[in-house]
Amino acid sequence: MLSFEKQIKRARIVLESKGNVPSAFLNPEIHESWNRCLAFGLDPTGQPDQKIIAQNELEKIKAKNDVISRLAHVELKNLYMQISGSNFAILFANQDGIVLESICDESFRTVADTSYLTPGIAWEESVNGTNALGCALNSRHPVTVHAGEHFFRTFSNLTCVAAPVFDPDGNLVGAMDASSNCHQRQHHTHALIKMSCITIENGLFKNMMSNKIVLEMHNRPEFLGTLHVGLMAFDENGFLLNGNRIVRYLFQNAFIKPGMHFDGIFKCRFDEFLDSCKRNHLIHLQDIHGSYFAVRTFVPDSISCAPIFLRPQIRIDGKKISATPRMVHSDPGMKSVVNDVEKALLFKAPIHIYGETGTGKEILSRHIHAVSGVRGKFIAVNCANLTESLAESELFGYQNGAFTGAERGGSPGLILQANEGTLFLDEIGDMPLSLQAKLLRFLDDWHVRPVGGTTEQKVDINLITATNRNLKIAVDEKRFREDFWYRINTMEVHIPPLRERSDFSEIAESILKNFEPPLKLEKEAIEVLRGETWPGNIRQLKNFLVRLHIKSTDRLVTGNQVQALLGNTHKISGKETSPNRFREHQLDIVQKTYEQLGGNISAVARKLGISRNTVYKNLSLLGVHIR
Repeated sequence: MLSFEKQIKRARIVLESKGNVPSAFLNPEIHESWNRCLAFGLDPTGQPDQKIIAQNELEKIKAKNDVISRLAHVELKNLYMQISGSNFAILFANQDGIVLESICDESFRTVADTSYLTPGIAWEESVNGTNALGCALNSRHPVTVHAGEHFFRTFSNLTCVAAPVFDPDGNLVGAMDASSNCHQRQHHTHALIKMSCITIENGLFKNMMSNKIVLEMHNRPEFLGTLHVGLMAFDENGFLLNGNRIVRYLFQNAFIKPGMHFDGIFKCRFDEFLDSCKRNHLIHLQDIHGSYFAVRTFVPDSISCAPIFLRPQIRIDGKKISATPRMVHSDPGMKSVVNDVEKALLFKAPIHIYGETGTGKEILSRHIHAVSGVRGKFIAVNCANLTESLAESELFGYQNGAFTGAERGGSPGLILQANEGTLFLDEIGDMPLSLQAKLLRFLDDWHVRPVGGTTEQKVDINLITATNRNLKIAVDEKRFREDFWYRINTMEVHIPPLRERSDFSEIAESILKNFEPPLKLEKEAIEVLRGETWPGNIRQLKNFLVRLHIKSTDRLVTGNQVQALLGNTHKISGKETSPNRFREHQLDIVQKTYEQLGGNISAVARKLGISRNTVYKNLSLLGVHIR
């Protein structure tokens, strides 16, 4: 097999004598470059024509590339310190191959014509033939051109190594080259050049993103601050602007791309992340696929490190759409409630909701869950249904074989199911005192240990509690723990009863919109409804409107029709109403809807806006034979 030098020598004989490029002897990169040079009309036996940019034009180019020029200048000096005394010249050229910065050993002047190193010289292939700078700019990856591989013999005593430099958007902005005497070829130069290019790219990234939130990250903390660090930039709302080449390698190009939200990349909410940045110099993040990263964060002064309340954003065709559920709250009292709970989310404070039965405590809780931006589930727990003997295992879960009757394999528990989401404890006033003590310990450190287990797991949840009872009185009467009460009511809000709300008509219309076919009420009909006291509040109003829908043959309901139905059922206003009569009214509606829809349980649940289990339960109480 021929040596490298003999292969190149034979190739040059063909090139210079026949004026074409031999298919053998050359690596594909050099082969393609020689062909391009011939296409440019270059003569391999001649001399390259120096293309020099005028000084005033060069100054304009350097001013346009000011940041990249300054970064390259510093890196050229750093690289020179590593390889000085080795007959080296180091160049940095812009994307057009025009030298902007250069530095060389004094001894290099005996090796080559240093006029080719002057800033303003163009190292395009169309001018200087096959050379490392020109090839790297053309191919967009590192290139080595050794001795006779140069198109012109003028440079055949050199070995040149070059690598491209890219900006954060992947645009080619230049290339760095190290040239030496070909008889002193140093294999480590290739690695040094690539490292220098990465240093420039990282400096350019940080400069361009200086007013953004920049993350330095790596799987191993000892790599932070090195060339191997990944860089990601986010705007103040948590949307990814860009990442460097190392980040794309760390994530294996799997799923990150500009425009994605922080919450869709990491298992951590953006506001919590900013809060961690304020408290810790070094933090750890886990991506949605389970990989862990050590992270150092740089946040500009213009962006607060305090937790920021951010509504979840969804991008559709480039537009941001706020994910806010349909909840009527134009009443001043309800506006204040919604404003308070959304502010409480800034601090991840436990929220306690107090209100009469049927006022919409769970609706408000689901609103809080939606606007908080959490990725996890909304888990609702009716504390009145928790039996004291099994309450702990239902909430905290249990290990396999923890107690007699436990399911094989154990259970994660409701709290763990709500991890990274919202835990809604309804009817908290009915929670057993023994369970209150266990939950109090949980609220101290947010760790869950299942019944029968020995290890704990930290959870991240929004905690919302609700009741229609006055817990202050329950505390005085020793039916509710005082310390537990202080922990759950960091932010207490009161939902006003329906009879006191100024947005009554909007509430009624929002309920009617869900009916099929839609039902409309005349203004007088709304006023008749508004005049009732509605002890069952929104839930009672909804049930009455369902009954009205069943009874009505017209799509537009008059005040007289509403009044007639009110008189034909039972007196809703005044003292004549009782919880038992109200319950009978509910059961009557479920039964009539079940009969109207031919026994279709799912259709009944959809029409009444209740769960299938609730339908079954009501029908069972009525003694209805389910088809």
